Amino acid sequence: MIKINFMPQNIFTAANNNAGLVSDEIREIISYRPHWIVRRGNTLFFLILLLMLLLTFFINYPDIIHAPARLTAINPPKPINAKKEGKLLKLFVGNETQVIKGQQLGYIESTADYNEVMRLQLWVNKTISAIPAIRYNTILSNPLPALVNLGPLQPAYQEFQNQLEFTKQTLANGYFNRKSAALQKDLKYISTLKNNTYQQQHLIEADQQLQQKEYQAYELLAKEKVIAPLELNQYKSKLIAKEQNLKQVNVQLTNSDISSHGKQKEIMDLQKQVADQQQNFHSALLNLKSIIQEWIEQYVLTASESGRVLFSSGLQENQLINNGQNLFYIQQQQSAFYVEITASQKGLGKIKNGQKVILKVDSYPSQEFGNIPGFIDYIAEMPNNNDSFLIHVNLPNGLITNYGKTIFFKTGLTAQAEIITDNRKLIDRLAGELKNVIR
Repeated sequence: MIKINFMPQNIFTAANNNAGLVSDEIREIISYRPHWIVRRGNTLFFLILLLMLLLTFFINYPDIIHAPARLTAINPPKPINAKKEGKLLKLFVGNETQVIKGQQLGYIESTADYNEVMRLQLWVNKTISAIPAIRYNTILSNPLPALVNLGPLQPAYQEFQNQLEFTKQTLANGYFNRKSAALQKDLKYISTLKNNTYQQQHLIEADQQLQQKEYQAYELLAKEKVIAPLELNQYKSKLIAKEQNLKQVNVQLTNSDISSHGKQKEIMDLQKQVADQQQNFHSALLNLKSIIQEWIEQYVLTASESGRVLFSSGLQENQLINNGQNLFYIQQQQSAFYVEITASQKGLGKIKNGQKVILKVDSYPSQEFGNIPGFIDYIAEMPNNNDSFLIHVNLPNGLITNYGKTIFFKTGLTAQAEIITDNRKLIDRLAGELKNVIR
C-alpha cells in the first residue's frame, strides 16, 4: 500500500528528468491517483471493526432451550358434530352468533317431520310439568295433538296414545272415580246403620237393667214363698229374651264393622289400581319423552354450552353432510388458555419461573401468523414416566400473536416452545468465550 502511494511520484520525477524518453500513455498511467477506498482502506477497516465492537455492548443474544409444547384450555371451544348423514335442512343461527345452552342450531333431514316432533315435545313437557300437582283432570283434558308424520317415533306415539285413552277412561271421571264414589256412599250408609244400632243397643241395655231389677225383686218374693216358682220362671224367661236381643244387636254391630272393613278394602284396592294406572301413564309419558330426546340428539344440532357459535366451514341449508362431520364450535365467554411444555433434563437447571417463552404453533406458520408470547409460572419438581419435566406456561395475551392475529383453539394443538433462559449482551458472550480460550 505504501509503495503504491510513493512510486508514482518517483517515477514522475524521473520522467521529468527524461521527458524525451517517456511517451504520453506511460505518463498518464504514472500520474493516475488510486481510489480513496484504496488509499484509506486501513482506516475504514479499523473504523468498521470499532463500530462492530461498540454494537456488541448493545446487542443482546439470548440462550434458548427448545422443547415440544401443547396448547390446553380451561373451558375450551366445544365441537358440535353431525350424528347422522343427510341434508342440513335448516340453519337457525349464523356464524359468530351468541347462543345459550340447549338452543337449537339447525336440523338434519329425517323421515320424521321436525315441526310435528317439536309439537309433540312441547305437549309432553307441558304434561310432565303438571304431573307433580296430580292434576290429572287438567292433564287429560289437554288433547294430544294428532300427528301422522313422526317417522321412527310413530310406533311409540301410537302406544302412548292408547295408554292415554285408557287413562282417560279410568281416571278422568271414569270407572274408578264412579266406583270410588259409590263405595264412599256405602260407607256412609253403613255408618248411619251402625249409629242406629248403637242407639238400639243402649235402649236394650237399659231395658235389660230394668228387667234384671224386676227379676231380682221377684226372686226375693219366691224365696219368701210369696209367689210360686213357676211365676219366677216367667220373669227369668223375659230377662233371657232381653239378653238375646242385646246379643243380636252386638252381632249387627259386628256385621256393620265387617261390611265397613270390606268396603274400605275395596277402596284400597281401587286406590292401588288408580295409582298403578297413574304410574303406567307416567312411565309411558317419560318413555315417549326419552324417545323424542333420542331423535333430537340424532337429528337436531343443539348448543352444548352458552357462548359464541363458530362455523367450522362454510355451511348452508340443503348441504349434504357426513356422519361425524364437525359443523360448529361453541366458544365460551370465559375461556382461559395455557401451555404445557415437556422439557428434557438437558438444560433444565437454567429454566426458572418468570422466564419468557416464545411459542410457534405447528398448525399456524410463524412466518404468516407470528408467535405467541408467554411466561413460565410452574415447573414440576418430579419427572414423569419419560424422565422429562412438565412446565406450565401462562399466556397473558391469550392466543393473540405478536402479529395481532388470533389463533383459533382446537383440542390437540401442538407447538414448538423456545425458552429464553439468559438474555446476555454480545460483548459478555465474547468475553466469556475469550476466557474459555485462555483457560
